[in-house]
Amino acid sequence: MLSDDQLDTYYEDGFVVVPDVLGPAQRIRLRAEVERLYTVDHPGRVLEKDGRTVRAVHGCHRTSPLFSRLVRLPFLVAAAERILDGKVYVHQSKVNAKRALHGDIWPWHQDYVFWEREDGMPAPRATNIAVFLDEATAHNGPLLFVPGSHRLGTVASGRRGGDGWKSNLAADLDYALTAEQLTPLIARLGIRAATGPEGSALLFDPRLIHGSGANMSPVDRQLVIITYNSVDNVPVEVPNRRPDFLCEPDSTALEPLIDEF
Repeated sequence: MLSDDQLDTYYEDGFVVVPDVLGPAQRIRLRAEVERLYTVDHPGRVLEKDGRTVRAVHGCHRTSPLFSRLVRLPFLVAAAERILDGKVYVHQSKVNAKRALHGDIWPWHQDYVFWEREDGMPAPRATNIAVFLDEATAHNGPLLFVPGSHRLGTVASGRRGGDGWKSNLAADLDYALTAEQLTPLIARLGIRAATGPEGSALLFDPRLIHGSGANMSPVDRQLVIITYNSVDNVPVEVPNRRPDFLCEPDSTALEPLIDEF
């Protein structure tokens, strides 16, 4: 279970790292499945600018039986339910690849602005849980956070006028924050990196300002990110709704696994 201290850290800083959520055998199976997903031609598979390196794979819980079980791991479901005070479902799942020496940046942004404006999510009653498939270090492009920025609400940012939903997934990210917006916030709140050993879980608020640099190291920094949404916060209909692999239409409450992952 998520401890009281961990929950307090989540609410105060906007994120918390919890070690030893996945064991060695679970990580081996999951990494093998991720490598398989990298080879599957799917609209949710996004490449880096070189046109070869996988940047991310979206909607994994919809296409992979193993991922459909992962999102129902008892710790993950219980943590999301405690944070959101009720039953949850998966709004989105993805693998952020951040491959060795090729993984590109993710600009500074907040996740909720995408879900609110593109998916019709009424309120930020959602949480992200990232599982480290590799150790996240200072050198391989870890997630960077502006701690406490989740309490600022949605920071104004506009679209870059990209290629529809595809520009939500690229290094030239829609709704990226500007230097003028970031400078005073970072001067006041600072920057912290989310590092930790493989198998850890990183929980973070969808309003938290975050980004990541390029992976300059010779080792991967792969993350599975699962967005849990409250069943009382289902998105409303919006024009030009994003594909199902970005905005899950099935809001059935998750039941935790009762057998081994």
